[in-house]
Amino acid sequence: MRTSTAPAAVNLVEPQEPTATSASQMSDWTETAGSLRSRAQHVYQDTTEFHKDLLFRTWQQRTNMRGKQAPASLLEELSDLGFSWRDLARMVGVSVPAVQKWRRSGGVSGENRRHLASLLALCDHISEHYLIQEVASWFEMPLTDQVPVTPIDLFAENRPDLILDHASGHSDVENILTAYNPEWRERYRSDFDVYLEADGAMSIRSRGA
Repeated sequence: MRTSTAPAAVNLVEPQEPTATSASQMSDWTETAGSLRSRAQHVYQDTTEFHKDLLFRTWQQRTNMRGKQAPASLLEELSDLGFSWRDLARMVGVSVPAVQKWRRSGGVSGENRRHLASLLALCDHISEHYLIQEVASWFEMPLTDQVPVTPIDLFAENRPDLILDHASGHSDVENILTAYNPEWRERYRSDFDVYLEADGAMSIRSRGA
């Protein structure tokens, strides 16, 4: 004899309306998000400044070590790296004959000896830490296609910090140029554009033509 089984009762629960987010909750969340963002920016700025300070201290230590070498030895190593007498003279702030005289017979002042040591120490640092090959050629390379500013220009203006920023890739080129010369956009503005001809040759034309 079969016994019929009654279907199990199903409890139907009426869905509840989602709880509306109050204006005060939204305000609290917005304030919290803003606070977190501000703290993150401060941490980033502090970390960036700490990193720059560490790089500067490391470079100074290397400079002190390099400064123990004779000036003629410093010049020889810089020449072996590929720096021309003209570029060395410009970065140190003297004439080409003065650099050539240092190479032959010495007579380098303490200040200029440190300039040479600091340049070689800078080359050591960026070659080792940022894997830049043929460092003298890199010093001659413009920071961007549109502006003819090079690391040589930066060093000549006593801005090794900007060279380190550029080598590390941690700073935008425009920020580096602004730190170097706030008027760089006006100074290097060109009335000409470089463009590619239909035959593949590069040419120039007046802007707006």
